[in-house]
Amino acid sequence: MRVNELKAEIVRNELTLEELSELSNMARTTLWRRFNNPDEFTLGEINNISEVLNLNGRKVIEIFFGKEVS
Repeated sequence: MRVNELKAEIVRNELTLEELSELSNMARTTLWRRFNNPDEFTLGEINNISEVLNLNGRKVIEIFFGKEVS
């Protein structure tokens, strides 16, 4: 998962993590845990976040299923 790209999308949408957690029906603590362990996002969570951030299918795959290279 590309956490930095997800964070960039949140900023592009002018949201805070707290706002994203509310809009995507996730507890704030759950969202924080997912950012620390990104492989634990569920498909439902990915779907909800994608809807809030207006991500298309290609962007969802790029962010959530792409490997980050360091």
